[in-house]
Amino acid sequence: MAKKERKLDRHQVVSLAVGALVVMLLSYLLIAHTPLRRTIPGYPSRETQQAAIENYQKIDSLEKVIDLWAFQVANIQRIATGREPLPIDSMRLEKAGTLPDEAERAAQAASDSLLRAQVAQLDSALASAPAPGRIEALDNLRFTRPLKGTVKEAFSRTGSHPYIEVTAPTHTQVSAILDGIIVSAEWNEIEGCTLKMQHDNDLTSLYRHAGKLLKTVGERVKAGTPIATVGETGELSEAHILLELRYKNQPVDPALYITF
Repeated sequence: MAKKERKLDRHQVVSLAVGALVVMLLSYLLIAHTPLRRTIPGYPSRETQQAAIENYQKIDSLEKVIDLWAFQVANIQRIATGREPLPIDSMRLEKAGTLPDEAERAAQAASDSLLRAQVAQLDSALASAPAPGRIEALDNLRFTRPLKGTVKEAFSRTGSHPYIEVTAPTHTQVSAILDGIIVSAEWNEIEGCTLKMQHDNDLTSLYRHAGKLLKTVGERVKAGTPIATVGETGELSEAHILLELRYKNQPVDPALYITF
């Protein structure tokens, strides 16, 4: 009778063990394959996973852009030193680990410094160069003085001032410097009333910050004809006119041809 009781005890133990394993397996399957897994501390949510994927994609794209920039800079350095540029396929070799040695890196650094010095020297030369002289195609033209006034600021080819600023009393008449046709007559908050004329010989004249425009687009006018008046329009408050000349779309110093 005692043996039978011990045998039943062993069966009970086995049954309990099997039951516990089944419960654990079912719990695992339930948590692993249902939304309940998100309740586990530290388990990433769907939003976190999506953000991680997006960040990885952005990092990968940024690395490609940086690699392309580095490749372009290396080619500029090679061209500046008289060497042939590398083909785009060479980027794959660099990715594979075929990187330049220390000697080539030193040569690249030296050529980069040389290129920077050359660019700085060129910028300095352009800034200190005198304004271009008279243009032969414009020498035979008879320019009319647009208005009586004082030149407050002269023409500057290298700066952001490709025109001359002429101050005069408000309502002073502004005349056309040459025969031409009005191709633009408008107003905006920055430049105020602005008028543009097209002349012969690929020459255009612009009159900015006028107080009032007296002509409209399409009108043909003769040299000396009033086309605008001096005013205080645009961002600047002082009564003045900004006169700009362009020959073949390049700025020209009006003071070379007009006496104010």
